[in-house]
Amino acid sequence: MTSMLVLAMALSLPDPPIPSNMKEMECAIHELAFQYGSRYPDKIPVMNPNSLSDALNLWNCSGTVPQKNAKPAKDLISPPSDARNSWFVDTKRGSDAIGKGSIDSPWRSVTHALAHLPTMSDRRTLFLREGTYYLNETISLTAAHSKLTISAYISDKGTEKVTLSGAGGVVTGWNCSNLLPDCKVYEAKVDLPKRGENLAPEVVNQLFANGKRMIRAKYPNADPAVTEGHCFSKPQFANEKCNWLTSTGGNTAQDPGRLVGSVALGPNRGNSPTVGCGKECNSTCATFSFNIYDPPAGHPVYNKPLPGMGWNNNSLFSRFPSPFGRPADMGVAKGDLPRQWKKPSTGIVHTFHSLLWGGWMYRIKDRQDLNITLAYGGYQEARGAQMKTNHYYVENLIEELDVPSEWFFDEDTDTVYLYPNSTEGGFPEVTIPTLDTLISVKDAHDVVIQGLTITQTRATFMEQYEVPSGGDWSIHRGAAVYIEDSHRINVTGCEFIETGGNAVILSNNVTFSHIESNEFYRTGDSGIVSLGMTNGINGMAATYPMNNTIAFNHMHEYGVYGKQTSCYFQSLTANSTVFGNICYNGPRAGFNYNDGFGGAYQMSQNLLFNHVRETADHGAFNSWDRQPYLTRSGVDDGFPDSVKLGLKGSSIVKAQSHITQNFLINGYHAVWPIDHDDGSQFYNDTSNVMVWGGCKNFLGHSKSCDHNLIVYPGIPNRSTNARRCITDGNGVFANQYFKDNQCITGDGIFYSWDHCSINDLDTEVYQTMDNQLFSPNAEFGQTCGAEITFAKWQSLGQDRGSTIANQPSIQQV
Repeated sequence: MTSMLVLAMALSLPDPPIPSNMKEMECAIHELAFQYGSRYPDKIPVMNPNSLSDALNLWNCSGTVPQKNAKPAKDLISPPSDARNSWFVDTKRGSDAIGKGSIDSPWRSVTHALAHLPTMSDRRTLFLREGTYYLNETISLTAAHSKLTISAYISDKGTEKVTLSGAGGVVTGWNCSNLLPDCKVYEAKVDLPKRGENLAPEVVNQLFANGKRMIRAKYPNADPAVTEGHCFSKPQFANEKCNWLTSTGGNTAQDPGRLVGSVALGPNRGNSPTVGCGKECNSTCATFSFNIYDPPAGHPVYNKPLPGMGWNNNSLFSRFPSPFGRPADMGVAKGDLPRQWKKPSTGIVHTFHSLLWGGWMYRIKDRQDLNITLAYGGYQEARGAQMKTNHYYVENLIEELDVPSEWFFDEDTDTVYLYPNSTEGGFPEVTIPTLDTLISVKDAHDVVIQGLTITQTRATFMEQYEVPSGGDWSIHRGAAVYIEDSHRINVTGCEFIETGGNAVILSNNVTFSHIESNEFYRTGDSGIVSLGMTNGINGMAATYPMNNTIAFNHMHEYGVYGKQTSCYFQSLTANSTVFGNICYNGPRAGFNYNDGFGGAYQMSQNLLFNHVRETADHGAFNSWDRQPYLTRSGVDDGFPDSVKLGLKGSSIVKAQSHITQNFLINGYHAVWPIDHDDGSQFYNDTSNVMVWGGCKNFLGHSKSCDHNLIVYPGIPNRSTNARRCITDGNGVFANQYFKDNQCITGDGIFYSWDHCSINDLDTEVYQTMDNQLFSPNAEFGQTCGAEITFAKWQSLGQDRGSTIANQPSIQQV
């Protein structure tokens, strides 16, 4: 039986009721997700067999369930198919002076080995024997190293444990310090690189003890990598909260730099004859426009050309106001910072965009009573906003070194201070990273990197960032493994543990490469980045990643420092395949596509959950497409070359992309599992399981949300803003389909449409059909500016062929 309910319009929908059997329902869903994430024990690596079940909170259901047959990454690799041309490096017993590179007479260092490998056309293998390789310089692979495999040594006993560390060696000479009484803090003199002038980023910004990252002296006290150190924007469980302080706002702005000019080019993609509009199209998301800013004079970070840009230019390109023009001060509540700082300029503030669209970091310039002035920063997020009541913490201040695991490096005296957890059994082995990148691959082909643990790189959140396209994100073009302008590069069976910034980046013309079966844990920023470049709207040159595969990776606890980060980020990329990955526990979107570029993206069979934990207004997956591009990867757009800069073979209409068979669980401050934000177009979202949220379209066209199972979208304890099976904040662009889905709600409201009116319901814009809708007693509580029955709804051209039935049981779901 169908009844009518009078409800507010979609923009202010009431919260749907939480299912009465919520715990049983969630436990059943999480147990199913656990099974889904355990399907590939021989492909997806697992360091801790309990990590997945713990993240799914199965301890609150049937108890922690270890993953059966779980294997670490190194045990998933295979010996090279042809190991005849093999050489060996052994950091423990090798010698660069007399070694011959054989298994019985190995070299000692990787850089020495690379310089002495014989040149040949056949594949070569460089085996690394067990041990930790402390690197003083980046392992640089070039064209001369094509057809090279660098592998942990594989014997009959298994794969040996090989670790690459960005720390040059172990710090020794520790003595008791008088910084705190009772010899709680130790100090040692070190010879380490110094930062540049004008408060430039310090070189020393991470420290490890016995292989575990320590905490740079901070306040409030808490490890930023664990629950107690997070700032949960919408806690989901009792032990989750925000342990950061709260600013009282700011009054001034930094010098935004000089607006050099603007670039605005057509044609208007929204008016393409291949797509059309339900109504008049005039969206700014349909045309190309960028502002160009020169950094302020003397800026200590943007004082050199941006890496990878291809020209001698350090200008920043942005769709938004200048990322240099950020707040220049912040208020401090009385009593929040009880200690005075002798040298505030060593400090860093970590805070948030005021709408929680990302994280900001600032160098402190000075502190006067209840006001902190900021030297520079905030460019780690593209949009910008005011400094309102943002949460924050401070670090790198010697006066805040007061609890175990904290440390501080005094550049003035070349002294490092450490408050160790314990000295029983001897002083811990302390290492300090000085490298951003451990392996660089440029202009090479057919390189394999496998079976390695990659760790201990510098944090890069105060280095240069760029705004690559029209999405909200800015990105640092750098990583622990940096791959650029190379082809058929495979990184497999590796562990990326506590890297200071991004773990892997595919920069510019990287093609037919595979990042597979790796585990990423506690990365400072994102796990994997795919990042191209263009000449404005002209994306015809081979300067972007294409035809690459990201598969079977296990990525979790990412974004320790950067809060606008993800397991996988792509921008100016085409034909990517993202398959079979597990991604959870992060501050923002699990996967973020910053633009549509040439399209043809395939994202399938991934498990994503526990995202948007420290930010807001996002989903497990997020896409933007505000800036169109002319590429070779699209489909016929119907425009003549004369309106496309004369670029023959170019298209402004991208190829169709597919998001299929994924298991996506909403939670925390997320709104939608699939968030197609401003201008996103040409997506098929098909055959996914979406829990606690549904699909979204905003200012885009030509998308289909179909054949999905959508379970109780918008419930307030697992979602935000009460959005339902499909959200459309569009009202203009055509060809948005919601069909053949199964959607279960607790109140019979199925659609969140911001422009819904029974007197003007455009069936080219809103197209719903052949759905199976479920609610208590088959009630239809939808509103469209007035009361409406399901029969009336169908008479308006919506849900043609759809049915409505009583909500199913847990077993039926």
